Amino acid sequence: MDSEAGYGAILLGSDRPQNFEEDQKTMSKGRYIILAVLCGAVALGVGVIIGWFSKSGLTEEDRVALDKFRALVRGADGTVGNTIMDEIDPERIRENLRELTRRPHMAGTVPDLEMAELIKQTWVDNGLDDARLVPYDFLLSYPPMGEMSENNTAVTVDEVGFVFEDTRTSHIEPELQGDPDAPQFFYAFSPPGNPEGELVFANYGRPQDFDYLEKNASVNCTGKIALVKYGREGRGAKATNAAAVGAAGVIIYPDPADVNVAGGAVYPDGWFLPGTGVERGSALSDPGEPLTPGYPATDYAYRKPLSDVDVFPPIPILPISYNDAQEYLRRLTGEEVPPGWNGSLPVTYRLGPGFTDDWAARKVRINVYTNTTTQRVYNVIGVIKGRVEPDRYVMFGNHYDAWVQGAIDDTSSTAISLELTRVFGNLVKEEKWRPRRSVVFAAWGAEEFGLFGSMEYVEQYAKLLGERLVTYVNMDVGVAGNYSLAVGASPSLQNAIYEATKRIPSPHNTPDKTVYDDWAQGQETPYIGGITLSTDHSSFALRVGTPVMTMAYDYDKTGYPTGTSYPVYHTGYDNMDVMERFVDPDFSVHRALTRTAGELLRYLSDEVLLPLEWKQYVTVLTASLNATLTDYGTSLEEQGISLDGLTSAVQNFSDAAAEFQNKLDRVDKDNPIQARIVNDQLVALNRAFIDPNRQHVFFKHILFSPPYCTLGTSNSFPGIIDAMCGGPQGEGWEEVKKQVASIAFTIQSAADVLNDVDSIAGPT
Repeated sequence: MDSEAGYGAILLGSDRPQNFEEDQKTMSKGRYIILAVLCGAVALGVGVIIGWFSKSGLTEEDRVALDKFRALVRGADGTVGNTIMDEIDPERIRENLRELTRRPHMAGTVPDLEMAELIKQTWVDNGLDDARLVPYDFLLSYPPMGEMSENNTAVTVDEVGFVFEDTRTSHIEPELQGDPDAPQFFYAFSPPGNPEGELVFANYGRPQDFDYLEKNASVNCTGKIALVKYGREGRGAKATNAAAVGAAGVIIYPDPADVNVAGGAVYPDGWFLPGTGVERGSALSDPGEPLTPGYPATDYAYRKPLSDVDVFPPIPILPISYNDAQEYLRRLTGEEVPPGWNGSLPVTYRLGPGFTDDWAARKVRINVYTNTTTQRVYNVIGVIKGRVEPDRYVMFGNHYDAWVQGAIDDTSSTAISLELTRVFGNLVKEEKWRPRRSVVFAAWGAEEFGLFGSMEYVEQYAKLLGERLVTYVNMDVGVAGNYSLAVGASPSLQNAIYEATKRIPSPHNTPDKTVYDDWAQGQETPYIGGITLSTDHSSFALRVGTPVMTMAYDYDKTGYPTGTSYPVYHTGYDNMDVMERFVDPDFSVHRALTRTAGELLRYLSDEVLLPLEWKQYVTVLTASLNATLTDYGTSLEEQGISLDGLTSAVQNFSDAAAEFQNKLDRVDKDNPIQARIVNDQLVALNRAFIDPNRQHVFFKHILFSPPYCTLGTSNSFPGIIDAMCGGPQGEGWEEVKKQVASIAFTIQSAADVLNDVDSIAGPT
């Protein structure tokens, strides 16, 4: 250990005797020898007992004891993976999806409740040991419902208030008109209102876009309605950015440049978004139920007053179609837009404000009618109990709600989950297999409103999950394309998904090719993304430190290189017809993804030694440290802020990890005590990067929590990025010092987790 880092004093105390370190080394070696002897004795005892019982007459009591010993040391049965693959039926997945997409099922509605009950009953019928509904009371936001209700629309008005509706195609997709369960166009949690003003075009509605309008184009946004393209910034953030420059409201539309590359055929002739499609979504600035931050939204929870909630958009915000946007854009006056602002509509893109010619006297009014109400929503939780370690959980989850039918997002994942539980449940019912660890299945409610179901579940069971949850595997937008697997994962799970995909045949009818081969695309190893806030795995990773992964099948991003999601995302055109005709006609991709998830769950739940890795953490820590030195080193040095402690902590972690690998190479898999010790260390490593004192109520991970600051592109530690954001002045440098010290401490704590288990005061 680097004595200059100061960890010796912190870990060992300052009043140790002169020969303390030498004595500690001797004592540590002695303890290690004793532990090794004990572990060896256990293994020898098990072997002797099994050998003796196998040669002697056994009583029934002896046979029971022998079976228990064998179960403790029995390794995974690799043939089970083949059985799981063979049993997965693409036609069953198709029928699951057809049934699940019969009706729109927005969270908190009657069809949503019926979906939850169907999932639970199917899991029971499939043979899970337990399945139940877990209730929460969420604050949700809805548009007007019913034929006689007000409509969310954008219209033009003249100077005397006459309303022109000649730009409005509809308040809902034509195919869904008359469907009582289909919500009209809206953004959840937008404040209601009817602001009107001159129209300005503000590109993607980012801070730099509004900055350009005011400083380079001399466009005063005060009182204006901002028309912006979908993407590059969150919905709520666009409203916040617009309000900061005085705008009265925001209209968001999906430009064909982002959702219809190269003029591809639009639905119903292709899978690209037609001009009548509108993307719904949530406009919250932070995920999680807004009235109970930090605590679960149970019926007995304290709820903050609605007036104290600060995650709602400050001004009304409304989605429209690109057909409607074209009518506005082709009549806008003002300068032409700068390079990079053009879309692909057949118009000359201008900044405004206001209109030309016969629209010169008109302004735009947006009519937003939303209401917030508390609704009962359910998570569905099912379990197959582990045969040896029932107190260790491997969890698979996806959300079951959707804005409309949601065939892709995320009902494709629900259809896969039902098939997985059928195959796993049959193996259990027929007593052909039971996993070593418990396998938990979860169907999350109200994800589309802001990850409500998964985040409230983690808030409610944080202590239990922190103790027992081994890994969480997520699936969202399960089959959005038929090109290749797409994965985001914690560093410790990357090798596990590589190994699992090497066993799964490619869905592309390419002999001897695997899902791994398609995914790698000729590279040495396939690309794995990081942990994002966009789906349900984030709460497990960032609050309790669980190793997580999310997976989906995606489309070819090289031929469709925009930053948005699949074309019909969150619209009424995300339906069964799109899936069957354009995305996965034979459901071979669904089968491949189900097989991948099944093999991964088997692998994680059944191996004696958990297939978790530590090596990628060394890479991530080193990269973050180097980014800190490069981006902030000079500024910190000028303020007398040393990075020596942080550098030492990263080196100590690297050293501890290397020594831990030596122990892994020597571990006796036939010794259940040794295996449990190593497994607990691997899981605890991920949790060691959680800092409970981080200011954010939910995001506690020092490596993967999102920084508040969006300025710049530093890959430093998020706490340091936030402390340095905007250039700290005066007392701000104290926060920088605090962040550097707390991050160094947390990394050192992670290194301590990997040290010998008999070392409770740091390495010797």
